[in-house]
Amino acid sequence: MTAYETLKEARAIDDHRVAVVFDGGEKGVFDCAPYFGQSYWKKLKDPAFFRSAYVEYGHLTWPGDIDISPLEVWQDAVRENVVQ
Repeated sequence: MTAYETLKEARAIDDHRVAVVFDGGEKGVFDCAPYFGQSYWKKLKDPAFFRSAYVEYGHLTWPGDIDISPLEVWQDAVRENVVQ
């Protein structure tokens, strides 16, 4: 097992947060709002665009090659029981 896990599932929820499930089964919520100050993630402010989140190759991803590494999500996700 690695020091962190990759993403298996992601679902955009309220307040620019994403419910995530890691490949080991652990669940949590990742808050994307802290990234909004960086131009790379500026599009994520649009709620409709934000809801298009998906997992690709273990990364939290949006259309247009916007992604957040599984390590960042692993480190910053609040672990909790997420109802899916």
